[in-house]
Amino acid sequence: MTGLAILLVAAAIAFGLAQALRAPLIPLLLLSGVMLHMSGLSMPEDVAQSVLEIGLAVLVFGAGMELNPKRFGGQFRPVLGIGIVQFVAVGLAGVCIAWSMGQDWIAALYIGLAVTTSSTLIIVRLLKTRQQMFEPFGRVVTGVLLIQDLFIVLMIVLLIRVPEGWGSIARGLASLSVLLALAYSFLRWLMPYVMLRTKLDHETLGLAIMAVLFMFMWAAHLLGLPIITGAFLAGVSLSTFPINSIARGMMTSLSTFFLALFFVVLGAIIDVTSAQDWINAALLAAMILVLTPTLVALIGERLGLTARASIESGLLLAMTSEFSLVVVLQGLMTGQIQPVVFNVVALATVITMTITPLIATDRFTWTLMRLNRRTRPREVETLARLNNHVVLLGYGRGGSVVLKALRAAGQDLVVVDDDPVVLRELEEQGVPTVRGDGSDKRILAAVNARQARAIISSMRRVSDTESALRHLNPGGPPVITRVFDPEDAERIRAQGGIPVLSSTSAAEAFMNWYRYTQKEPEAEQS
Repeated sequence: MTGLAILLVAAAIAFGLAQALRAPLIPLLLLSGVMLHMSGLSMPEDVAQSVLEIGLAVLVFGAGMELNPKRFGGQFRPVLGIGIVQFVAVGLAGVCIAWSMGQDWIAALYIGLAVTTSSTLIIVRLLKTRQQMFEPFGRVVTGVLLIQDLFIVLMIVLLIRVPEGWGSIARGLASLSVLLALAYSFLRWLMPYVMLRTKLDHETLGLAIMAVLFMFMWAAHLLGLPIITGAFLAGVSLSTFPINSIARGMMTSLSTFFLALFFVVLGAIIDVTSAQDWINAALLAAMILVLTPTLVALIGERLGLTARASIESGLLLAMTSEFSLVVVLQGLMTGQIQPVVFNVVALATVITMTITPLIATDRFTWTLMRLNRRTRPREVETLARLNNHVVLLGYGRGGSVVLKALRAAGQDLVVVDDDPVVLRELEEQGVPTVRGDGSDKRILAAVNARQARAIISSMRRVSDTESALRHLNPGGPPVITRVFDPEDAERIRAQGGIPVLSSTSAAEAFMNWYRYTQKEPEAEQS
């Protein structure tokens, strides 16, 4: 109990510092654990391992709840392409680096597998914080995370059974199939009935969620699978909307508690006194930070994503994850790898989890786009000669209404959007289009935006419209954009744009409908 109390105090200090300094939480939790280790106050090894296992179970349970397969609907091709190529290429690169470290083939496979997956925990938090969860690249990233996690669950089952032969591997795959079928039945039928139709009270729902977690862990144990596999699939079984929202709200405090304990303990048990371990970990981290964005950017563009979406996806995925630690912990527990392998992978995880949120930003994305010749817009002579036309930046939900009105008035126009499906449909209607990002000054130049009669922006992010305004002002055409919040309206107005609040337009539409419905009875009476 004394050891647990010390861990909680260290975690509380890290939380306080993160709040006061507005610094990333996870590095501070790890630093707290390192300080405990250096002070000699860390808990016994068996207790630390138990805390790690329980913490990992809760973390991957929460990660599973975020990965609803329906979330990336319409993006299946890039999700599958990026997920498979990234998993295989980064894994092979990790194996090669492990061999260069002098590791045997089993340890090399563990290291290669550990670096293939990205942190669902951190990436989903970043997407939610930045309100990008449902943007096209956000859907692609969450889909790739699901592909990665499913692959790594499968590979863990295979890897720990390799020494026992093909018969053991076959039994492991059969057991995993049973657990996957159970998770699908919960996802598809049982949990929607229990959570939405039985009208359980708050406490009973919380107990039901915890029961699902422990039941899947128990089933994994009975089937001879790692209990972490059961925890992850338990989360996936609760991932459908709105069940995941209910479960997430009830699990937030518990997840935060175990997240704190997990990273403090991790910092306390990593032995990084060897300079060679630091070098090896740095090599792994550098490979991930360079190879993953490059691969994802190239594959994403080939499979229909814009350059910006591809680069943003690659930057977010350029880290290892909590599943990386699951992999090496399983190898350590079965005696297939040495503690030095765990230390190197854990340190690489710490490095990438710290660096990736700092580089996965709009500023760094635009820097990479300027360095990439493939992002230059194609020259379109007919568009360059346009004058006194209207430019639609982003087709959006209301794009069809605006487009219909402009075409009925005989107005020349051009649509800029990043969705190839939308652009293909518009081109079939004879509408001039340019695929790209409306906040990119090269795209604006390609559509001769400064000579336009007006710019209508339906881009998802207010910051993108602000960027377009900076390129066009002063002396540019009026830029009209739809915004959701009064604060966003003030931001657009300060840049010289003309904001239209969605709440205002919705109210006007309702009043027009109301007046129309009131006139109809009067006309009938007269």
